[in-house]
Amino acid sequence: MPARFQVIALSSLDPDGSDTRDEPKLLYPEALKTAKELKAQGKAYRVIAEAEATVEQQQSFADLGALE
Repeated sequence: MPARFQVIALSSLDPDGSDTRDEPKLLYPEALKTAKELKAQGKAYRVIAEAEATVEQQQSFADLGALE
């Protein structure tokens, strides 16, 4: 089963991005697109993998500035 990701924008109400209740679980291509959009908007975000992500997937999010 491929890994699914939650891309969570940080906010003043949830500064550590821990509230994942309403966040969709996305496949890698859509999660990467969402992360790129948030980066372009200058927003901080976290990416949480539901299953084991590949090293390349983890690195691509790190390269975009995702917080752990």
